[in-house]
Amino acid sequence: MTNNSPSPARASAGSRRAGGPLYAKIRDALRQQIEVQSIPPGATLPTEEALQARYGVSRSVVRQALGELVDLGLISRQRGRGSVVAPQPEHHRRAAQAGGLAQQFAASGQDLRTEVLKVVADEAPPPAAAALGSSEAWRLERLRSVDDEPLVFMRTWLPRHLFPVLSAEDLDGGSLHAWMRERGVLPSGGPRQVQAVPCEDVVAQRLDIPVGTPVLLLQGVTADPYDNGLEWFSAWHRPGTIFDIDAQVAPPGNGAPSRGLDVARIRTLVEELEGLLPPRS
Repeated sequence: MTNNSPSPARASAGSRRAGGPLYAKIRDALRQQIEVQSIPPGATLPTEEALQARYGVSRSVVRQALGELVDLGLISRQRGRGSVVAPQPEHHRRAAQAGGLAQQFAASGQDLRTEVLKVVADEAPPPAAAALGSSEAWRLERLRSVDDEPLVFMRTWLPRHLFPVLSAEDLDGGSLHAWMRERGVLPSGGPRQVQAVPCEDVVAQRLDIPVGTPVLLLQGVTADPYDNGLEWFSAWHRPGTIFDIDAQVAPPGNGAPSRGLDVARIRTLVEELEGLLPPRS
């Protein structure tokens, strides 16, 4: 009977024809397993001999792949144990807080850097257009990093009728909400949702992780006190991000929990009502 399975040599040649060096394919495969913690921190990777047999490559190729994982800080080489997965850093952010991410990281002694990647006039997708009240928008793309490691890739849509002028220089390294306030627009808040999704090509490239790696996607809209949509955004967070939530016990009964009072909005409404009342005699 003829054996049709490819030999290691043929598998290696096929991998080369598929594009990209062999060591990079092994590195990325192990890296994805480490980042999704199918190989958890503290665990030992398969031996060099086992990796050779699995991928049908030479020992030098395996060692090059492992060496790059060491350079990335994902594994360490320990005498008597081989390659051990290093502890992964955890980055916390408060899920209920709109904006202020730089301040949140600064409070934990971490420096968050924001790079503006793109600002273009573009037609907003339907969910963004509905939230902003217009399809004529700016598409803003930013990358936020901690200690030179990409952490969050953000795509934000802003209504052009509220912000007719916008450039990368306006926002580079600064806060989007602070920029809004400087123009007399007051961001108040809005609904948010978080879900786990496999990252696509652009997100993987920006966050420097393999395509298909599970990431946390935070989406939402920020409005002013009058419910005018100011931004609609998607923010993909690199693995290792933890959303902290302050949960409240629901009140007894079937009623929905009451929303917190917006003091600023109430004060504005009171002033408007007083302006409609006749002057006191």
